[in-house]
Amino acid sequence: MTEAIRQGDIPGVQLRCRADLAAAPHAAWRLLTDPRGLERWLCEEAEMPAAAGGDFRWTGCAGLEPGTVEEGTILDLEAPRVVLARTRQPTWSAFTRLRIDLEPTADGCEISVLQNGFEHLPLSLGLTVWELYRRRWRAVLAALREIFRESQRGESR
Repeated sequence: MTEAIRQGDIPGVQLRCRADLAAAPHAAWRLLTDPRGLERWLCEEAEMPAAAGGDFRWTGCAGLEPGTVEEGTILDLEAPRVVLARTRQPTWSAFTRLRIDLEPTADGCEISVLQNGFEHLPLSLGLTVWELYRRRWRAVLAALREIFRESQRGESR
């Protein structure tokens, strides 16, 4: 089944994915920046710096081929709102730019993922990787949403 292009998507250039989370921004922040938190929804093994300027490495990335590695540098960490990074897989010739924002809402927060720079990859790879990552972010944000839903169900018992 073909997935419709969403607002903010520019095929082969940038993608945007958003999800509402039943959690306050500070709770969601922990799952975005703590290695054990990332391992709950984004990858099997995470190395994540505590401050901007450090390098990260995510191994066994959810929504991608088994064993996929993503690496890069954290450019900015603005707790509990923004993670900005340059990221790539080791076989890529260029980096993409990843921005994750958390915005408070009445029921928790909205997470917004913007990844761009796919046009800097070789033409034969750029659109394929863009589509793969578009599906990936949709799947991992659904997993993140479910973590907070389960947490709420556990608290209501």
